[in-house]
Amino acid sequence: MKSLYCSLTAILLTLPLTVVRAQGVSTKTSQPNNSRRKQQTRRTLLNPRHESTIRNILLPKFSQNSSLQTGNHTSNVAIIVSSSRYWFNYRHVTNALSMYHLLKRGGFSDDNIVLMLADDIPCNMRNVYRGKIFSRGARGGQGEDLMNNVEIDYYGTDVTVDAFLRVLLGRPLGGEGESDGAHQRSLPKMDQNTNVLVYLTGHGGDNFFKFQDGEELMSHDIASAFSQMYQSRQYNEILFISDTCQAFTMADKISVPNVFSVGSSMKGQNSYASHTDSEVGQSVIDRYSKVVKDFVDDAVSMTVDLASRDDENGILHPIDSATVAVMERLNIHDALVRVPTMHGDLGNDSKVGFTDHLCSRSMNKVPLSDFFAATTTIREQHIRQTKGTVASLWMNAAIESFDNLILQNRAECTIEAEPDNMTGQSKTKSLHEEETRRQSTDSTYDVKFLITIFGFLLLVKVSFNVW
Repeated sequence: MKSLYCSLTAILLTLPLTVVRAQGVSTKTSQPNNSRRKQQTRRTLLNPRHESTIRNILLPKFSQNSSLQTGNHTSNVAIIVSSSRYWFNYRHVTNALSMYHLLKRGGFSDDNIVLMLADDIPCNMRNVYRGKIFSRGARGGQGEDLMNNVEIDYYGTDVTVDAFLRVLLGRPLGGEGESDGAHQRSLPKMDQNTNVLVYLTGHGGDNFFKFQDGEELMSHDIASAFSQMYQSRQYNEILFISDTCQAFTMADKISVPNVFSVGSSMKGQNSYASHTDSEVGQSVIDRYSKVVKDFVDDAVSMTVDLASRDDENGILHPIDSATVAVMERLNIHDALVRVPTMHGDLGNDSKVGFTDHLCSRSMNKVPLSDFFAATTTIREQHIRQTKGTVASLWMNAAIESFDNLILQNRAECTIEAEPDNMTGQSKTKSLHEEETRRQSTDSTYDVKFLITIFGFLLLVKVSFNVW
């Protein structure tokens, strides 16, 4: 019985030291080091071979503060299509979503993006991480989830050749765009001042592109749609990107002006998948889309200190200004043609096809922001709309003003403003007095705790003696 009493005494006597140490740790960790936080935000490059390219073609433009001359467009529209069904075509969905998120970082609103996904890969029963999709690996479900904050316009069996051509030509079905119609979606408005990005990813071949293994979009269909858009003045310039096998053959029949065409492979060549993730069990992205996205991300990582970031003041904007700054200095030939081919990332059997012979500008004079970023006017409107609010993360999160946050915390803490004329000595004195008052309060609680412990030990000892 005496040994039981001694053990109980030893355990209780160590409690105050444990509490004090825990308090010390929590106090120390509540004051993060800003410099350490900045170092943690610096990411390593996704492809180390991009470093020399970025230093040669981008950093000089930042040091000279020179951007490429933008076009004369006043609005942007993007049409992104993933036309493949079935689980084994996981990578085609990530191709499309990778481009979608680049547009969102450039300031595009969902009203100006038409996203068409032929299959619901994130909710496929074989998907271990239901509702999520990853282009750089699942990493235990903590990878970059491309389904965050995504608005899909056409899904499943709605993704057809007819639907795609109607979107290009601005010819909605009956009820589309009406609040009480059969379809809530609406098509973006396009006119002679609109720059249009058309991106296709899926399976294809010589002069055809497959939709859901059931029908084919032919190269003359694309050429006819662009011709009708030209006749009806529905575009200023078009950037047409095809990411499929024999992709560049889809541009063979285009004959109208101001259409830039890019294909991830030439006639007789394949477009290859990049890598397989063991957790997903499938190839998670194609090589071409991965190179384009990785290069932009690496360029942002290397130039982030040279471009202003919107979130430095605690305000989250829908636009990543560092990404826009890179896009304004990176031309579409370097981003979409030169970089994917120069390091051999596409494979020895694949070359990127491109043409600008129908255009008034050459591709090396056109900034990527002309097609992947909203116009300056629209970006400024977005920034003005988000000023004065604190945005919480991603989907269905409440946005509250600073005033509401202060009112909610008023019951928990009292904020006293410092006089503007307070001298350095008086500030130091006030801080010292506050620290002394806090320590005295902590000491009072420690003494009460010790008295309680010793009283309990005394009661236990008396009980043992009586027993």
